[in-house]
Amino acid sequence: MSSIKTLIRENINDIVNDLNEELLQDRIVRFWDKVNIMDRDIKPYGYTLDELVTKHWGVRSEFTVDLGVTFGKVFELYLPFKLKSLGCNVVPTFTSKGDMKEGETYWEIKTGRGKFIQGATHSPKEKNALNLIQVLWDCHWDLTLAELKHDRKFIKEMNICVFNDIIVDSVGEHSDNNSRTTLQFKKDRFDECVDACVYGRIKQNRINVAFIKESV
Repeated sequence: MSSIKTLIRENINDIVNDLNEELLQDRIVRFWDKVNIMDRDIKPYGYTLDELVTKHWGVRSEFTVDLGVTFGKVFELYLPFKLKSLGCNVVPTFTSKGDMKEGETYWEIKTGRGKFIQGATHSPKEKNALNLIQVLWDCHWDLTLAELKHDRKFIKEMNICVFNDIIVDSVGEHSDNNSRTTLQFKKDRFDECVDACVYGRIKQNRINVAFIKESV
């Protein structure tokens, strides 16, 4: 039986296509469609995503929280069933032990749009060895919804890594108004990250390993 890492690498095009289809049916896209219909007299070709966000959210940071939650949940709900269809013995779990279970092994699935994925200071999982699927991604901010629907591409670029039994460098301290951390890898773990990478590139920076997204 092929490993999860091998299955994702060998089926990356199908996975990305499936995710695009899921995202193009999401509530955010449905809202975007309604705004385009409402404003077609003043914006006949529709808004780009960046224009939509500026008009209704004001600043991109407010919107990207919603967008990040949407992508994360879409991916978590999708991946176990895709892997199952490819012959992998996995089931979704969504418990404190992990998001997916392969036999007796739990997997954590984390996604994000930034340079690093986020964690939490109160999470005991981050202090122990993890089986981690890390997905960094971004979307097409400068295209209209009509263009996205024509090309069937919501996702612009990705970096995907599959780590077995690793301990991440959790950066961040708990405070009264923040319990978020970033999960990073120091530069001396470059080879480990290269081995884990199934899509995108890995770069060794002065302090940390950088996960470079590539077009999909």
